Amino acid sequence: MMRNLAPIALAACLVAAGCTPVRNPATGELQYTTMTPQDELRIGREQHPRVLAEFGGEAKEPRARAYVQEIGEKVKAVSELADQRFTFTLLDSDLVNAFALPGGYVYVTRGLLALADDEAELAGVLGHEIGHITARHTAQRYDRAMLGQLGALAATIAGGLLAGEAGAQLGQALGGTLAVAYVQGFSREQEFEADRLGVRYLARAGYDPSAMASFLDALEAESRLKARIEGQRDEIPDWLRSHPRTKERIREAAAAAALKEPGVRNRDRFLAAIDGLTFGDSPSQGFVRGTRFIHPELDFRFEAPPGFTLINRPNAVVGRASGGRFLQFDVGEAQRTSDPVFYLQNEWIARQRLERLRRITTEDGREGAVGIGRVNFRNQPAAALFAVVASGRPRQFYRFVLVRTGGLSSADLIAYEATVRSLRRLDASDRAEARPYRIRIHTVQPGETEASLVARMAIPNAAEWFAVLNDTARRPIRPGEKVKLVVQE
Repeated sequence: MMRNLAPIALAACLVAAGCTPVRNPATGELQYTTMTPQDELRIGREQHPRVLAEFGGEAKEPRARAYVQEIGEKVKAVSELADQRFTFTLLDSDLVNAFALPGGYVYVTRGLLALADDEAELAGVLGHEIGHITARHTAQRYDRAMLGQLGALAATIAGGLLAGEAGAQLGQALGGTLAVAYVQGFSREQEFEADRLGVRYLARAGYDPSAMASFLDALEAESRLKARIEGQRDEIPDWLRSHPRTKERIREAAAAAALKEPGVRNRDRFLAAIDGLTFGDSPSQGFVRGTRFIHPELDFRFEAPPGFTLINRPNAVVGRASGGRFLQFDVGEAQRTSDPVFYLQNEWIARQRLERLRRITTEDGREGAVGIGRVNFRNQPAAALFAVVASGRPRQFYRFVLVRTGGLSSADLIAYEATVRSLRRLDASDRAEARPYRIRIHTVQPGETEASLVARMAIPNAAEWFAVLNDTARRPIRPGEKVKLVVQE
């Protein structure tokens, strides 16, 4: 068996032989990687337009965009790459996220900006992402990923020798899992290092270093709330996480911050910059309003069955309900037809023959097709209604998958088909409802209470969102205090 693994060992040596010595800006250590700083700059330039396309482009609020750029430049100026050009982008996404590309490209979402409590917390997030760049984490992950893939291939070969095709499949599964764990485990180390660098840059820029820990605390509270609203459970094992558990990161960041001098938080300036920021979905992404999805720019809406919770993702709308029910809505492009029946059976769902395949018409006269098939959902057999509806553009279709574990009852079929037929153009009442939510900053007046402020919030689960956005566990509501309200204007 060892003789058969010799080509893998040789390939690993060739990878190592291609390494170049590069001085790590953050640590000063000499590192040997296959990716040069010039490669990092090229990759960042190439991937930047793709990131913008994937996340809906830049946020529409120029004041908030300029503010993110300003704070990013301030933090970058105290890093080890102060002389390198960086690009700081506020993305038009309600997901709470921040990440970096090599070459100085740093991104935060407006969802993250809405969650942060002050300028120091935003600076901590930007410092963390700058830390990924200064420590050359992308180059390190690239090398680890290459070696991880070699390890996965070795496991596949070993499995094949031991037990034929079935053994090869098992070996590939195990090898792939171990390879991912190896790369992701290294990523956990990188996250801890980026936290420490973020704290370093916070202190150098004059901010309170404990802001790193307080933001991570808010991030955990927001994650718990969203998981509860969306009916999800946190089932990913610790050892296979791309990021370490948030509580671990809070402890690490807080311990590092304790060694630094306290600095400023600049909460009032931060709140002024985010006043009017879009919260949740934007018009270009469509809006979830209860069981309805309304897209003002594409001029359509549909309504999910009662009991469904809809979630607007970048590339699809998904819905969940009790009893093993699930739906997904997205857009598909046909290769060679404008006929909905042909597209449904021969292009989109070509690997199984659908039952009860037939044509339908929506409320506003669009042509469509539905059929019943089988899927695996949460590792269980499930029945699914597949449906397509002509979008009005050549060879483009709106697509539905509506699932129930076990099987579809007559009542399910009626409710699911009603969802498909409900897709129609917007009327005046739809357009009145299709207005974005926005963050508004309000100074608490004498006599106002948390309950009276929550009553002014326009979103579902208002009390929970008010508590998370304003960190009421740490800051009690009192006159003169500034709070975030989410309103619909």
